Amino acid sequence: MKTTPQLDLYEIACLAGGLPRVVDAALVVLVESGRVRVTSPGELATVALTRRHPVEAAVLDAIGPAGHRSAETVRWRLTIDARILEVPRRLREAGLLGAGVLHPSRPGRWHLAPTHRGRQVLHALRETPPPDHIATGTSGLTVALLGLQHMPDQALRAAIFEQPPSRITLETGVPAPHGLDHAEGLEAARRASAEAKATAGRHVGYTGSSM
Repeated sequence: MKTTPQLDLYEIACLAGGLPRVVDAALVVLVESGRVRVTSPGELATVALTRRHPVEAAVLDAIGPAGHRSAETVRWRLTIDARILEVPRRLREAGLLGAGVLHPSRPGRWHLAPTHRGRQVLHALRETPPPDHIATGTSGLTVALLGLQHMPDQALRAAIFEQPPSRITLETGVPAPHGLDHAEGLEAARRASAEAKATAGRHVGYTGSSM
């Protein structure tokens, strides 16, 4: 087997769990290092803007100075952030990540798939975790390699990632996705309206076309 390449914390997270894992690992690192705090269950606010990595800078920017963002909203805000997308680009160039494939448990969703070489590297990293030079003293590397379910402090995991029921109700009476709770007002309104129309259309044959 070839020598295991030197990957940083967020490249490891992307190889193991795709872009959502990258953001999750960063949130854990930022909370455990004191740069982000949990203001209430499922709501986050920045405390310090110290940025040790472009991914952390992107996550801090997504939380924003006003705070009170959920992890789901942070993931949504970072969907097309170049600093986040740079991580899988590097892995693809290294031959560790291939094209996206359909997610087996989420119809219509795609996830990034490691190549054969990528799977070999990931196995080696799990067997012998590398030194963490980005997030020393946090459980970021554990989350990157194994996922949130292996985070040592499960109470903190719940506080960061588990969200109370959505407070927003669509016009149809259907609870809105929780991601709307902390999105900007205009975007939240647009998304809520679109969801309301789509839900209504499923019942009355609405197609969204104008007369």
